[in-house]
Amino acid sequence: MSELELDICEDTRNQYYQDKFFSDIVKQPMNYKNFEVNSGLVYLRDNGRRVLCIPDIALGNQRLREVIISHAHSILVHLGPSKTTNYLRDNVWWKGINSDVEAFC
Repeated sequence: MSELELDICEDTRNQYYQDKFFSDIVKQPMNYKNFEVNSGLVYLRDNGRRVLCIPDIALGNQRLREVIISHAHSILVHLGPSKTTNYLRDNVWWKGINSDVEAFC
């Protein structure tokens, strides 16, 4: 696990209640068969893989999702929204990830 992944986990852990979509999942995980709550983190299970769900929360003066998109975009040497989205979806998920990446890039 990379340093960024560790930081994201710590920043995200137990913060899902601040996000309307994910707060319902945390409160009643048995109603959401594609999601799993483990150690204060929410994961999406999809096609045999498990990715960390990212709530819409502030991280200092930025949104956590913006920080994640910016980091991925930089790692990929600014290759554009399609490649950035594909890279992110291998590791994280949130509702609207495609449009958020498109707006950023």
